Amino acid sequence: MSEQDPIRCMQLPLDGMQILVPNVAVAEIIGFADPEQPREEPGLRGEIHWRGVMVPVVSVEELCGKTLAEPGPRSRIAVIYQPDGDPDLPYLGIILQDIPRGYLADEDRMQLLLDGHDCPYLLGRADPMLDHLLVPDLDALFDVVRRSSPA
Repeated sequence: MSEQDPIRCMQLPLDGMQILVPNVAVAEIIGFADPEQPREEPGLRGEIHWRGVMVPVVSVEELCGKTLAEPGPRSRIAVIYQPDGDPDLPYLGIILQDIPRGYLADEDRMQLLLDGHDCPYLLGRADPMLDHLLVPDLDALFDVVRRSSPA
């Protein structure tokens, strides 16, 4: 595979924005279920049972200081693989407001534009033509869950 080959990604719809992740980072998209054992920290919604594992669930909007919209009939949870394969925290759930779509990322269109985003969980815009399409910092999302876990 050359550097010019497109990367298959998913646009994960949040409230007022979409985050872009490579398909290989997504374990599964599941129907929304209210997380159990909610946490006190904003953005950390609790955990869900998924394939015999407890998966922590986050709201990227709340982590970025916004209000999470009330989940509706099209809401989903994206189960994301931990980038480094940490056996103690192998997955993370991200609350979605709608059904994800495919996105074929090619080098000509993709630019990580670090502008105007003061949220530490977003790296920047992925496409100069789409202000609402953002790249999440998956490491930072997993780190916030790791830091909040009881020792």
